[in-house]
Amino acid sequence: MRSIPEDLTTLLSDLETFLTDVLKGETLSKKAKEKKDAFIKRIKDVKTSYSQDFKDKRDEEFPEPDEADANDGGSLHSEQTDRDEESAYDGVQQSPPVAAQELQSILKSGFLEKRRKDHSFFGNEWQKRWCALSNNIFYYYGSEKDKQQKGEFNIVGYTVKMNNTLRKDAKRDCCFEISAPDKRVYQFCAASEKDAKEWVEHIDFLIKDMGGVIPEDEEEYDDCLTVTQSSIPAPIDDDIYEELPEEDTPQPAKPTVTLANKPPPLSTPMTAVNKSTDYANYFQGLWDCAGDHPDELSFKRGDTIYILSKEYDLFGWWVGEMKGAIGIVPKEYLLELYLL
Repeated sequence: MRSIPEDLTTLLSDLETFLTDVLKGETLSKKAKEKKDAFIKRIKDVKTSYSQDFKDKRDEEFPEPDEADANDGGSLHSEQTDRDEESAYDGVQQSPPVAAQELQSILKSGFLEKRRKDHSFFGNEWQKRWCALSNNIFYYYGSEKDKQQKGEFNIVGYTVKMNNTLRKDAKRDCCFEISAPDKRVYQFCAASEKDAKEWVEHIDFLIKDMGGVIPEDEEEYDDCLTVTQSSIPAPIDDDIYEELPEEDTPQPAKPTVTLANKPPPLSTPMTAVNKSTDYANYFQGLWDCAGDHPDELSFKRGDTIYILSKEYDLFGWWVGEMKGAIGIVPKEYLLELYLL
């Protein structure tokens, strides 16, 4: 009996996988379903006739047409595949199931295309997933209404970067990857280059924050680190000082720093200024403030603070410097030092 060429046996195997697995969860018309069942039966007959070319695979390895359609839960199959991939690569226990709408402290969320670790000839290389950063976990779901994640991983120890080599189409500049030594590389594609860069910035900020690193570029503050209290200019006249209110003034609540409202990393370097004449950016503490996080400044009522940036004003925080230390400060706890 003449043998079948290897490329044809591979094609038949891929075609059978497509018909039995990929189309399992699809809603087909009665006529289309009959055609699909007929093709599956013909492929099975060919494999039986040329068993030596298909490595003597037994009939029970190939599901009957009715069995292939007994379960329409195609998404469940995909979900199990994703979670199996996670276990195989990370070698750690997975997080308990959690509904997408029950996630807490979400820093960023939205739809991305996730690249599959393995994809067959007929399978999709990129799958649409609803992704979310919650605490230090990156979750991905089939949709934002899913009751259980398809997979997740802890981003601590990972690094993130843009990667325009993952695709060759118009979305090549919209791709980024999250990687770590001896762990699986996760690759994603956003709807736009801007969205991809936002994901990279938020993930990078969260990774550094979890590692206790203030997300700043040291070169941005080269001209600030040598500033000491003695370098602050003496007032020209006592009348230019803003007088502090009485101490019994009601103290506002300090903005809560959570992963949901914590400011992102600085996006642009600060321009050098002459601090000896930059009176508008000198403030004084209205109340005592104890920093709750490593990147917050602690100060006392009346302390002088020089404001480096108000970029985080939307979050209720500014970037300040006091006695050579740099950190974020609640703007409601400050009062202008000079009357201009």
